Order: sequence, then structure tokens, then C-alpha cells
Amino acid sequence: MIFWIFQYECDNQMSSKSRQTAARTKDKWRDKIWYQILAPDYFDNKEIGKTPAGAPEQMIGRTVQPTLYDLTGDFDKIHVKLRFKILEVAGQQAKTVFYGHEWSSDYLRGLVRRGTSRIDWIGPILTKDDYLMRISVIVFTTTRAKTSQEHAVRKAAEKVIRAHAKKHVFDDLVTKVILGDLAAEVHEEVKKIIPIRQCEIRKSKVLKGPEEVKVRRARLRRGTAAEKEA
Repeated sequence: MIFWIFQYECDNQMSSKSRQTAARTKDKWRDKIWYQILAPDYFDNKEIGKTPAGAPEQMIGRTVQPTLYDLTGDFDKIHVKLRFKILEVAGQQAKTVFYGHEWSSDYLRGLVRRGTSRIDWIGPILTKDDYLMRISVIVFTTTRAKTSQEHAVRKAAEKVIRAHAKKHVFDDLVTKVILGDLAAEVHEEVKKIIPIRQCEIRKSKVLKGPEEVKVRRARLRRGTAAEKEA
């Protein structure tokens, strides 16, 4: 009987604590505000998600990963995964900047064919307004490529990508990368080397913003000056 009373009191205490914890959790959620997350201007400020936060500053730096289908409504682009980072909050709207994109691995595996070649080029590029990015190009040929042809394809892809990076600011280059315009221009060049089935920019990532690039340049200049003095 004494044990039963003790167990009953323990259960009541635990139940009371559970209710208190649940109430505190509920109060925390009640205090949070839901923010609308918007794509950048070059994607027409479309809504790409909603998320709760206790304060606007808690939103800064968060990332959201919609698909290109979410932005364009084109179901054929559902395999293209985008990444945006929240930079600022105005009212209950969170503004973002493009942070990178990647094709789904399942979709890429489905493009492989026997008797053909897959040729990749990956490299850093610097936009006209000093954004440092890494771009990954993938080319699928219709026949088996020779080593010399693979080398020539990579060289042609690099030439096109770097030329566009030099003459376009970040926003414009991102649009050309995501919507396929840049891949189409690479396609036109590499098909002169070998017949190709598909050419795409399968991945991109923003490595550094303009301020970080300026700091890096200044550091390199100081290092060069010190070497000359030595």
C-alpha cells in the first residue's frame, strides 16, 4: 500500500513536470514569428519557404534549399537543387542571396550510357564584380572519347566559362548558370570537338564574396611586397 502511494505521487510529479515542459515549449513556439523567405531579385523575389524564429537576427545565415521546379514551375527541373542564404530581414520577409546549386545524383546516374564518355571540368572563376565561385561542367558524348578529345573539351569549357565570368556580374552569371544559357554556349563549343549528347553545369558554389576577395588580394600584395624587400 505504501509503495502504491509512493508510485502514485511519483507519477503525479512526473505528469506535472511533463505538463510544465509542454507548456514552456508551447509558449516558446507561440512567441516565435513566421518569416517568409524570398528568392533574390533575379529570381523575381519568389517565395521559397517559411520558417519561424524568435528574433530577426536569428534568421541571418540560415540556408534554404528549394528546387528549380519551385521557382519556374517546370517539372523537368525538379532534379536541380538550389541553395540560398538569408542575408537580411525586413519586417516578416527574409531576403536571400544565391549560394550554389547541384543536380541530384540519381538524375546524373540515369544519364550514363555504355560506349560513351563522361567528361568533367571543375574550376574556380571570378565574376566581374569579384564573386569567387566554383563551377562544375559535365559533358556526355555520343561515342567513346579519346584522351586528346577529353582534354580539348575541358579546355573549351574552361574558355567559355571564364570569358563569361569576366564580362558578367554575379547576378547575371547566376541566371545564365541556373537557366541553362551558359551550358548552351559551352555545348556549342565542345560539339565542334566531338559529338555530344548533353552538356550541363551540374554544380556551382559561391566561395567568397567581394569583400573577402579584396581582403585576400590585399594579403597577397603584402606578401609579395615583403618577398621583394627580403
